[in-house]
Order: sequence, then C-alpha cells, then structure tokens
Amino acid sequence: MTERTGGDDAGEEGRLAVAHWGEHADGGGDRLAWELVRAFDAPFYVGWHDDAIEPDDIDGEQLIDGPLLSRALERGGVLRQFAHLLGWQVASPLRQYDVLVTSGNEPLFYVPPDDQTWVAYVHHTNRRQSDQITEATDGRFTGLKLLLYYAMRVAYDHNTHKPDLFVVNSEVVKRRVVRYWGVPEDKVRVVYPPVETDAYDPEDAETGDYYLTLSRLDWHKDIDGIVEAFNQLDRRLIVAGDGPERERLEAMADDNVEFAGFVPEAEKRELLAGAKAFVFNARDEDFGIAPVEALAAGTPLLGVDEGMTQFQVVPGKNGYRHTRSGSGPSLSETVERFEADGVEWSPTEIAAFADRFSVAAFHEGMCDAVDAAVERARITPSWYESYAESDGGDRDGAHNPPTR
Repeated sequence: MTERTGGDDAGEEGRLAVAHWGEHADGGGDRLAWELVRAFDAPFYVGWHDDAIEPDDIDGEQLIDGPLLSRALERGGVLRQFAHLLGWQVASPLRQYDVLVTSGNEPLFYVPPDDQTWVAYVHHTNRRQSDQITEATDGRFTGLKLLLYYAMRVAYDHNTHKPDLFVVNSEVVKRRVVRYWGVPEDKVRVVYPPVETDAYDPEDAETGDYYLTLSRLDWHKDIDGIVEAFNQLDRRLIVAGDGPERERLEAMADDNVEFAGFVPEAEKRELLAGAKAFVFNARDEDFGIAPVEALAAGTPLLGVDEGMTQFQVVPGKNGYRHTRSGSGPSLSETVERFEADGVEWSPTEIAAFADRFSVAAFHEGMCDAVDAAVERARITPSWYESYAESDGGDRDGAHNPPTR
C-alpha cells in the first residue's frame, strides 16, 4: 500500500475514513463495513448508528443527526430515503479526510471536496428499478410504480459519477453498474465480500441425512421454489432463518420440511457441515454469503443457474446448478442427480475453493483498490513533475509550463 492510505496511521485525521449507509440489521452489508474499518484501522461514520449490533472493536459515529432527520431514519421507508438524501450531501465530518471509503448506495448523495479521493463500495444497483423491473408489473398500480421507479433512477443517475473508483461485490454487479448507472467499466473493480471462511470446517459435524437452506425468508430468496421441490421429494429439508415469508412458507410445506428459525453461529456451523448439500435459489443473487459459508464447511452446493450463484458452483466438482425457467434441470431433478452421482471433490477440496472469498483476500483487494483510486485521482499537470525534478528547470525553457 501507499504511505498515504496504509499503516498504523491510516485512521489519523486527514488520512482515511470509512462511512457506511446505516447499521440496521447486523447483515452482510454491516459486516462488510466493519471489516473495512479493520482493514484500514480507520475512523468510522454511519448514517444511522446502532451501538447494540456493533462488535466490541468497532466504534461508529452517527453522521446524520437532528430531531427531524433522526425521526425519519427511525420511521423507515420513503422518509428514511429523504433523510439520507439530505444528510449525506455535505456530511461535514467526512470532508477533513484525504481518502474516503463508503459502503452502500445512500452515501452516493455525498458531494466531496475536489481534492478528496473517494472509493465507493456498492452491493447492488437499485434492483426493482433496474434488473428486476418486471416485478413492477405484478399486482396493481403498475403505472404509478413505473413512474416512481423512473424518478428514483433519475435521482441516482445524477449521483453515480462522483467517486474516483467503484468497488462491487461480484462481476454480476459490475455489469449492472456499467449498464444501469452508466459508470465506465475501467472505473469499477470487483472485490468479493469478506466471508470468515476460517470459521468453518468440514470436521464441525458428520454428514447427516438432511439438506439445508439458510437465508432471510424474503420474496427475492425464492424459498418457495425450494419448498415446492422438496414437497415432491422424499428428502428431509431444514430451512434456517426468519423473515416476512415464514408463515406462508410453513403453511405450504409438507412434513419433510422443517423450519429452524434464526440459528446462532455455533449451530449454523454444525448445520452447514452436517448437511448433505446446501440449496440456494435466490433471484439473480448479487453475491451470496450463505453459499460460500456452506462451501467453506466442505458442503456441496446445489445452486440456481443465475447471478453470482452460477459461478460459485463448479458442476460435478462441488455441486450442481438448476434452473427455475424450465430451460434446464429443475431443482428436484438436480437433487436426484446429486443423490445418484455425488460430487468429485472431497469436503477439504470444496472448503479450499471457498478461500478466494476470505477476509484476508478482501483486505488485500480493498487496499489495492484504494491505492489505485489515489493514483487515479492525482491532478498533477503532466509537465510539472519533470520540471520540479530538474533543479529549477531548464534555463532555456524546455521544462517551463506552457503559456497561453
């Protein structure tokens, strides 16, 4: 790393800070932001601060303040979005730093000083306004939804060109950022999210007689398709996680499908290591941390042939792909093939494949990205360095700056 961004003094005033859109769920985005703080040993600012979910080694400072904005952040929805729009634009505490690393989409409303280097880590484009816009045609009020989505795209179109470098969590999201936000491809770099692959081990449990899926039970995870497939199979499925879809999913599930709800980390590790295979069916997933955790536990992955999931599966080696469209094998057919053929790689080999998504790889990738952004942001005129290095320049004028 360059002296400017690395080392023990990376967090000193005037050097580098990390800013995250808001701590709301102790989810993957929050954990990535906290890992950015550790990577750079930097001061940490958040649009909405929740000390209750912060790890002991992280000390965030709330950036968006004031009674009205704070109340809007608490309420959520459109009010929260307006609070972010207003609160991030100036964000005075951030302006003292030479380098700023942000996490999430809301910080894109920030208007930086012209001499500040800005690296923006984003997890996705606004999905219902971009790659999943067909969702707007489901149900009523299609016209109003499309009008709202258009307004949101316009708002973001004006706020997606200020960072010196974008970092995204997968090649899939890089494609979306280029297509939907119009960011030049050479201004987008992929650094996979940090997964604590070292925390998982194939030896955590003996392989049991069940399949496992683990995620937030929300519409875009498409747990419906998994439950429907196992309703047709004489195979045991454990669904771990909670969310707004749980009651409906339980109502549609047969007796061979069990709902474990939220599971603590120790139980999660055992479930992952003990599963025959991990089943993942999310719609065009940006990255997918749970499948990587399963692989790190040495467990084969049965993943949908979409999004980043398709690249986490090496067919026949560490798992198999299925489709939801009927253009390829269904999930139930894929389960039966796995039962018949298994996979080539051993649990140890499957776990080794997951190392490319490790915390150490994330640290290295982000440090390289910041260094590249600092270099990209240099504004020294092309003639200046040669002039400055020539002991006062050539008296004949060879190194003098050009005149009008």
